[in-house]
Amino acid sequence: MEVLMLTRTELGSLSVSNMAFGAMYLGTKTNHGTSMALLDTYLAAGGNFIDTADNYTFWVDGGKSGDSERLIGEWLANRGGRDKLVIATKVGARPTEEGAFLDKAEGLSYEAIILAAEMSLENLGTDYIDLYYAHVDDRTVPIEETLRAFDHLVRAGKVREIACSNYTAWRVEQARATSAAHGFASYVAIQHRHSFFKPAQGIKLGLADALGERGGHGVENVVGSELIDYVEAHPGFRIVAYSPLLQGGVADPNRLAKNYLTADNNKRRTVLEEIVAETGATANQIVLAWMMATRSAVIPLVAASKLNQLEENLKASKVILTAEQLDKLNEAA
Repeated sequence: MEVLMLTRTELGSLSVSNMAFGAMYLGTKTNHGTSMALLDTYLAAGGNFIDTADNYTFWVDGGKSGDSERLIGEWLANRGGRDKLVIATKVGARPTEEGAFLDKAEGLSYEAIILAAEMSLENLGTDYIDLYYAHVDDRTVPIEETLRAFDHLVRAGKVREIACSNYTAWRVEQARATSAAHGFASYVAIQHRHSFFKPAQGIKLGLADALGERGGHGVENVVGSELIDYVEAHPGFRIVAYSPLLQGGVADPNRLAKNYLTADNNKRRTVLEEIVAETGATANQIVLAWMMATRSAVIPLVAASKLNQLEENLKASKVILTAEQLDKLNEAA
């Protein structure tokens, strides 16, 4: 494969690739050899931002929490170069009992976070986590307690930056205000479901809808105008967009979940197909290029189970959209 150098962008104090790589199914649904090759391919393209979680992928037949982290740890041990990589993992949605789901998740108490961080460090075979996410909001725990735990890990040198995932905009602001008031480390990003196509208004997606199976945590929020507005008003705070290609739904409208079968998305599809025809790029590449060029500071998080899928995604870094094309996409989206 031709070497495609992804560019760098800032995420707090971290210098990360403008396209992240999602390692959810590495070592489980994606076999060991392919998993290693995918990581090598991403690295060869200039990528350095690898994303996982402590509960990946307990819901897969034969899988268990920590599988993805352990695969990455093995890859790091074999390949080296840890200091050149940005490894992100998450805490809060790992079931604490065999066969349990979100109702028995570890949560975001002080003790749970400190314990989970040690487990993730061991799985990854590293001394520090570059970016540590609160995987899902836990409103049973005072937000000050959650942030005190994250701050402890940062001060101990075990975590470099912290972030959140699947939070509402008002909870992001509450958390960041709490950090400011107490001098704690502060969230520098939010990982959220985001794509060019939008689900029907008012519908929240369970992970079963997203993955077509019983997934890793409960209900997911989707990036909306309120969160975009928050990010644009707070320079330096970023969105890391998961499922940007909607599990094949961007490339193939027949693969869109039923929540996405709307008149608005039909209009978006028309615009997308026009720009595909103008550029010769694929629909996937156009959506990723649009995200990387957007004013709202989005970092797309791509996943792949085959090398040709990843190679197609990486080539989005070479797609240059004109100002007119970006305007059309932004207006449609």
